[in-house]
Amino acid sequence: MTAILSNGKIDETGITFPAADGFPLAGTLLLPDQPRAAVLISSATGYPGDFYLPFARYGAARGAACLLYDYRGVAASAPKNLKTFKMDCPDWGRLDMAAALDRLTAAAPGVPVIHIANSIGGHLAGFMPNQGKIARHLFISVGLGTWWTHRFPQQQFLDLFFWWVYGPFYLATKGYIPAGGLWGGSTLPAGAFRTWRRWSHRDDYLRSELADRLKPHCYNEIKATIASYVFTDDPLTTAESAKKFLTCMPNARTEIHVLRPSDLGVKALGHQNLFRRKNEAAWPKIWDAAMDGV
Repeated sequence: MTAILSNGKIDETGITFPAADGFPLAGTLLLPDQPRAAVLISSATGYPGDFYLPFARYGAARGAACLLYDYRGVAASAPKNLKTFKMDCPDWGRLDMAAALDRLTAAAPGVPVIHIANSIGGHLAGFMPNQGKIARHLFISVGLGTWWTHRFPQQQFLDLFFWWVYGPFYLATKGYIPAGGLWGGSTLPAGAFRTWRRWSHRDDYLRSELADRLKPHCYNEIKATIASYVFTDDPLTTAESAKKFLTCMPNARTEIHVLRPSDLGVKALGHQNLFRRKNEAAWPKIWDAAMDGV
């Protein structure tokens, strides 16, 4: 699809590209005539890349080449037989995010590279062996995922029900977590569910596993600026959990911005809702931060 917007032509193309191990990934590339920046948008757990498409179109109209993509096992990157599909969460960073970054920079070479990451998209940034290409990260609702640090008691109850009743039921009957119902995302492979549950029951989430179980990784090598955005109505991420997660990247230049929805001109944001079209009024400030100095 080609869109004609105020700053010229933007090509929007559905693409398939190989992950680092050759696994086929689905994505959408938005390419302005003369991009000023290249922006990789990494999804929350189980959310399809197209969930972020309205937000990406807004950025593309401001001169950002944007790549959205589905992690393996999710949405259009899910194999036909998801029941027997083998993967683990670090694969999304080491193999999928890394390949998406290479695909983006090949499409928009020679401009600053920015990573906008929602939830687990930020958690996994340190697994990208090519993360040195990135000049700036914007983390949106990225904190320790430990269930008892979540903001509201009712959210903590839902977490435990999801981890120990809802999820196990679907793994036993289907072999994966299907879209819909209590689960707000798309398909979620069993391997991702089990690792996510393990991390969510640890006080430091994935941090202590970086010393052994999760090697190799590049968390210590991240030196880019990370601007971490936390919203006061987010049921999952708090300022404290965001601060603790950033200690996984000890050499990065980090900053935390705690915002009320009203600070961005909207009524509610939660964990993913910044990216919904109804909250378009919040997007200028986020894209201003992403494109600062570009």
